[in-house]
Amino acid sequence: MPGESHFIEFSKPFIDAAKNVFETMIFTKLETQKPQIKNDAVSRGDISAVLGLSGDMEKNGGRVPYKAMLVISFPYDTYYKCASAMLGETYTSYVPEIADLGGEIVNMIMGNAKRDLKTMGYSSNMAIPSMVEGKDHTIKYPAGTHVVLIPFMTTHGSIFMEICYSEAE
Repeated sequence: MPGESHFIEFSKPFIDAAKNVFETMIFTKLETQKPQIKNDAVSRGDISAVLGLSGDMEKNGGRVPYKAMLVISFPYDTYYKCASAMLGETYTSYVPEIADLGGEIVNMIMGNAKRDLKTMGYSSNMAIPSMVEGKDHTIKYPAGTHVVLIPFMTTHGSIFMEICYSEAE
């Protein structure tokens, strides 16, 4: 995979940020499961928060553009339990009050990760998060990117982080 060493380095701030956000805002720990390369566009969850990122990075004494995307995907039941823990209400269905919650979570993760990325030499411009809902929905990844799926287990159920990354050649 092109830029693989940078990809591993690039992924760590997102994992660390997700652990921090879930512990402080949703009151659950994320237990990282085995990461894998994702070879399809079908989400592993039913509700996904999607956030694009672009910028440039220091490489070989110059700056190289990159593009990336962060996706946090939840099975329905996990999403409702996370929303309930975060908002102090009980949710059992996908209602308007929690429709944007995944976007808020992915925004917090990206905000935290952005600080670490900056210290690693990455500039970053974030897009506005979007939500995709429905069984077996698909995610449109930027062309030329590779996607790594990082499953997590929580007391609320499983959560899936997908990170894709590509450097300009």
